[in-house]
Amino acid sequence: MLYALVMLYASTVPSPAGFFIRPLTFDEALLKFQATRWWINGSDQRADWTANLLLMMPLAFMVAGALWPRRWVAWRLPAMLLALGISVAYVLGVKFAQIFFPRTVSINYIVAQSTGAAIGVLLFAFGHRALAHGVLLLRGGGTRGLLVLLGLLSFGACAYALVPFDLVLSRDDAVERVASLRQSLFAVPGAGRPALVRAAVLGGGALLGVPIGMLLEAWAPGRPVALIAAGGLVAMAALTLLSMFVISTNPTLLAIPLRATGLMAGALLLRAMAGRDPTPLRQAARRWAPWLALPYVLLLLELNGLLSLSWRAWAAASEGLGDPKRLFPLFTYYNISKAQATASLVVHAAMYAPAGLLLWAASRDGARIGRRAALLGLLLASGIEFGRMLKPGLVVDINNPAVGLIAAWLGAYLAPSIWAMMSGARRLVDAAPMRHAPFARIL
Repeated sequence: MLYALVMLYASTVPSPAGFFIRPLTFDEALLKFQATRWWINGSDQRADWTANLLLMMPLAFMVAGALWPRRWVAWRLPAMLLALGISVAYVLGVKFAQIFFPRTVSINYIVAQSTGAAIGVLLFAFGHRALAHGVLLLRGGGTRGLLVLLGLLSFGACAYALVPFDLVLSRDDAVERVASLRQSLFAVPGAGRPALVRAAVLGGGALLGVPIGMLLEAWAPGRPVALIAAGGLVAMAALTLLSMFVISTNPTLLAIPLRATGLMAGALLLRAMAGRDPTPLRQAARRWAPWLALPYVLLLLELNGLLSLSWRAWAAASEGLGDPKRLFPLFTYYNISKAQATASLVVHAAMYAPAGLLLWAASRDGARIGRRAALLGLLLASGIEFGRMLKPGLVVDINNPAVGLIAAWLGAYLAPSIWAMMSGARRLVDAAPMRHAPFARIL
């Protein structure tokens, strides 16, 4: 229900015109809805089509889960059909509601979301047992939990590099894509930005390869360093080549050595952890966490451009709010490209998740700190956005306090499981039979 409400809000209120309701009667709206047609769109709309498809998949997945019969196998097919019917009815209801708002209603998006609904129902029907087993492994920690976590992180890193999945599908797309690649391939990520921000952008590019390297080391340990480096270059070159066929991405050749370096670092890190007792590390984390809090806050301030002496006067602080429509949640995500929205969400989540991790590291037992971590993330993100309001040249993003709250809570919530998995890295040296098993069977 919560996801459905958020999706309804995101599909109606955020728009270029802000919050605006058309003065239509029900009959007028019904006539306009019946006149909905298929639009012949260019490739620039493919990202929106894909986003609509992906947006509906989690809701259909959860609807199928709510209706799934626990015992009676014969009722599973009717449950799937009912879940699909409810999901498609929800799609049509949201599209009808959009008639009253300045939003685009077309058969294109109805087909996209209905397709996403069908995929979500099928994913639950044929994948919920594997998902449940994976969750159990994650909660249990150990070697298998570590492998599942690294598999998920590696999948997420590859998916992030290919967002928003608007692939080249025609000759015209290919010609336009080749022209755009001439500018992006030799660009330096973060060029023209402050030195620390450039370093963070380059470091973030390298981090994408870390979980992949750790997964490869866990799967086939003990390989020569030169082989890991060569394999990393080949794997990251293949990922960069694949991203060249995604219209909205801006791949750079520099990403290949950066990600390959991260891949090698991940493999060597896991190799260093194998066979070692992580208990001293936990003790050191508890001792140093309070001292790391100040550098962490200073780093947050610098990354957001707040460590300088130039400030707006209080009377001019409203300039930092920018367009008043930006005060509507999700407005900024709606009015930028899907790749930019995803990058903004991931970057800000990475900024505030360490708050929860540090809070967990500083605690004695690490239990029941989720609420404190959420409050800390909310306060940090709200303070940063308040500072941006008073800073010349910066604007506020109303979404970031919520991102900070969720990210910090997740950091504290997942920290115990991640710590339990470090014991799995320790036992990798004793898991020789598992090392050579097929990866699909391990998962």
